This record gives sequence, structure tokens and C-alpha cells, in this order.
Amino acid sequence: MEKKHMALLLSLLIALGGLVFIPWGQAQEGEEEERGLPLRPIRRCRLRLLLFLLTRGEVTTLEGQLLLVEGRILVLEVDGEAIYVVLPHRWLIDEEVMTIEELFDGDPLGPGDNLTIHTLMLSHSGENHTVEFYAAYLIEGEEIEAKALTPFNIREG
Repeated sequence: MEKKHMALLLSLLIALGGLVFIPWGQAQEGEEEERGLPLRPIRRCRLRLLLFLLTRGEVTTLEGQLLLVEGRILVLEVDGEAIYVVLPHRWLIDEEVMTIEELFDGDPLGPGDNLTIHTLMLSHSGENHTVEFYAAYLIEGEEIEAKALTPFNIREG
């Protein structure tokens, strides 16, 4: 039983680690070509990681105060605990496309704002630990609703 938990945890960590470094929902073929990387293996890897998240992810809502955004990671304080959320690069707000940097530069959103973030969550519990991964697809602020610009739709229910 212990080996099954460790194997599952290891595969989950590998998949989640890839999601942090490979932007989900945004193709970057131009950059791949510039770096001389082959396109097919990267596309297959992205597809596998995305399918893992979409098939095993649970729709979850987080409510808390925005602490900071660093790269593609948002830190949200929920009940005194810091929760880390992975963000897609582009967001749709009132028919305008914004990058993470533009969205969280203080206008319209910035540190200290209260947010409701709708995510897909992956979770694994071992004997003495729990690993949770959150990928945002909708962010609601006081007067703003930002939808992740991705090639798929996520509907609750």
C-alpha cells in the first residue's frame, strides 16, 4: 500500500511540476522554434498534462485576500493560510485581453484585494501529508470578472 501511495504521489508531483513550467492554455510555438526545440514532443507533453488536470481535477472555489503574484503563481490568503494557484498567461476582461502582469499590476487587481477564484484542484493524501494543486480559470474581484483565455470551456455543475 505504501508503494502505491508513493508511486501515485510521484506521478502527481511530476505532472503538477510540468504544469507550473509549461503554460497550460497558451501555445508558444514561436519561442520553441527560436530555442530549436522540437514541436511534437512538447505538444504531446502539454496535452497529457492538460488531460490529467481536466480528467482528475475537481471544481473548487477559493475566497481570500491576494498576497502576491509571481510569474504564473498567485498567492491567496485563505483563513490565515497561503494557497498557491497556477494562472494561465492571458485573461479576458470585458472583451479585452490582458496578461497576468497587466491584470495584477494594481489596476484592476493588486495585493490586498479580496478575490473569489474558481479553480480545478488536484489533491493527494498520503499517510502524513497532503499535496494540493490549484489551476485558476475564473477570478472575481469587487467589480471585475476575469476569465482565463484557454482553448476549452469549464462549466460548474
